[in-house]
Amino acid sequence: MNYSTDKPIDTCEQDLLGRASFSKQLGRAIYDYNGKDGLVIGLYGKWGSGKTSVINMAVNEMITLAEQENNMPLVMKFAPWNYSDKDNLISIFFQSLKNKIELQDNEELKKEVGKALNDYAGAFDALSLIPIVGSGVAAILKTVAQAQGTNLMQGADLEKTKELLESALVEVNKKIVIIIDDIDRLTNSQIRDVFQLVKQVADFPNIIYILAMDREVVRRALQEVHNVDGNEYLQKIIQVPFEIPELRKSKLNSIFFSRLDEVVKEISDKIKWDDMYWKDVFQNCIEPYINTLRDVNRVINTFQFKYGAMYEETAFEDMIGITTIEVLDPELYKWIGNNKEAVCGGFFHGLSFDKSDKDYRMKYSEEFLSLEINPDRAIRCIAAMFPMFANDVNEKGFEYFSSSDIRSKMRAAHKERFELYFMYDLDDIRIPRNIINACIYKLDTESIRNHLDKINKQGNIIYFLDEVRSLINNIPYKRLGLIASIFLEMQGNFHGQNSKSIFTISANDIAERCIDDMMNRLKTEEDRFKIIYTAVKNLNSLNLGTMARRINRIELAYGRLAGKEEKEEGKIISLNHLREIEELYVSRIHDIVKTVPFVDIKGSKFVFYLWESFEKEGAKNYINEMFEDDVNKIRFVCMFADKWNETNGCSWSFNPKTYSKYISDEEIFNLIQDYDKSMLEIFSREEQIKMASFVLRYGKNEMFDVHEQEAMKLIEQWKNSIDM
Repeated sequence: MNYSTDKPIDTCEQDLLGRASFSKQLGRAIYDYNGKDGLVIGLYGKWGSGKTSVINMAVNEMITLAEQENNMPLVMKFAPWNYSDKDNLISIFFQSLKNKIELQDNEELKKEVGKALNDYAGAFDALSLIPIVGSGVAAILKTVAQAQGTNLMQGADLEKTKELLESALVEVNKKIVIIIDDIDRLTNSQIRDVFQLVKQVADFPNIIYILAMDREVVRRALQEVHNVDGNEYLQKIIQVPFEIPELRKSKLNSIFFSRLDEVVKEISDKIKWDDMYWKDVFQNCIEPYINTLRDVNRVINTFQFKYGAMYEETAFEDMIGITTIEVLDPELYKWIGNNKEAVCGGFFHGLSFDKSDKDYRMKYSEEFLSLEINPDRAIRCIAAMFPMFANDVNEKGFEYFSSSDIRSKMRAAHKERFELYFMYDLDDIRIPRNIINACIYKLDTESIRNHLDKINKQGNIIYFLDEVRSLINNIPYKRLGLIASIFLEMQGNFHGQNSKSIFTISANDIAERCIDDMMNRLKTEEDRFKIIYTAVKNLNSLNLGTMARRINRIELAYGRLAGKEEKEEGKIISLNHLREIEELYVSRIHDIVKTVPFVDIKGSKFVFYLWESFEKEGAKNYINEMFEDDVNKIRFVCMFADKWNETNGCSWSFNPKTYSKYISDEEIFNLIQDYDKSMLEIFSREEQIKMASFVLRYGKNEMFDVHEQEAMKLIEQWKNSIDM
């Protein structure tokens, strides 16, 4: 894994930003400068705009030009980062210059300038100058002077040593280039001291200063510490200002795409993205924030670190978009991460303020302004990735994506995947997308069954079904029949319900929708019939009920059973094939009840309804035989209880029309009342609740519901009566 470093380049051959020409011109201008007076050049550019790289290339150009004339200037980079206080900065500067000269091969330079510089620096060891704007020069006794006595102090003739140094610099005629870079990274007081240093020593002959800085940062610093106009102060110090040429966006974008390609090249065949969506994300979430090569490197490095581990569970477009915000606009990133409801929607969405009183766009604009976030840019950025937010703020121009699209493409706008983009916790992914893809694209029947069985036991089947449903259109046509058949076969085994809303949806219901979606994709009636026929042929006591619902829907589409009118869209198989299914279904009921009591069949109420409809006498005969046992009579009626979910629990009701042809309410009531309550454990907990509900409902009208809590109280009374 290779990361792009933030190290400045040295040569024009390394230039990616089109700065080589400017750098060469700067280098030539410095090399050709013939003036004997000192010169201060200001190189202005924003942080990360490549100032250091420009300087390096300019120095390299000077070296190239000097090779022909053997007249290379002495170049010293002075870094004023580590001085302890402002009093010794000038002394440190001259000591650094003296050390640099000592390393040169030029004996004349060392002998003449070195000696004069040594004397001048020695004077500063004894005398410190603190230039204050408008107040002249103040002398302070240094530690060295105190240690050596007043004689050294009296002998520290700064003006004389300065004149000797100036003469030596003129005599040797050696150009000295002093580079002070990254001034904008210093503290305000350090920035002040650097400029006072330059102001004090800038007039030495043959010395050229290059000061690299962000103009606005330095201007504010000078204005704060001196209480003067920062621009005017700079103009007094800087004699030749150069602005780093503005970087062309097209060039920066090209570098960004090139670096991005390098990051994803090894997994590019596994990444899928939507061209139109990628365009929206890039234009609104990436391009407005990337202004320098440093921005590119920081974003790509962060993206590379995360995406290698998460590409299978996230959308490429969203991950690079959100990473850009995280790196370059962290306040906006934190806001999005803390406002899931606002961007993804949810139960409390829109409840935090009154939309009729103040529109969403104005509300968010004011909030962003208070956080010092550019509101227009932020709104466009969020709207590009979060359709719910785009709708709320009435931001137009983005392609519409359904909730199924958002889920299938693993986008940040999906509520169950949102945190992954902000917390990077793969443990939140209950089923890795590679397992889901394997089931859809390549695994055989037995392997898919094994995965579904394991997922179901882990309690994650609803998550799996929701993911598959969002990917229905991606399932290869030749595998639709295989997967639909497996779902039909295993549907009755799925357990759990989606309780994230008031209206619960069971795993079976979600599986039913998946199967419907797959059936709708099948092109021929014959293909659909084969799948249903095979599923009915392999029915067991667990999925007999779920198949009953499917068959009933087809019957209703033909206006049969309880159907009042035909519906063409529901006729997924022909009427002749439907009759074949009916016969096979009844045959399977007969086979199953030979080994499993009918009341133990899952969904027995609906199974019995179809059995009665298709083979009335056969169903009646079976019930008559079953009623030889009073327990079976009670369990039979319990089979027809209806459960109603409410905000404060649930309730139970009975419709006598569904069973009165076989047994009366009075008979069942007496059976339950007379039943030995010490034998209640024969019945399941739910059956006990149904029995109690039946007793509490007895004698009431058909619409009367019994709350489950009331039924539980009656059961408790039954159990207490055993001990009395």
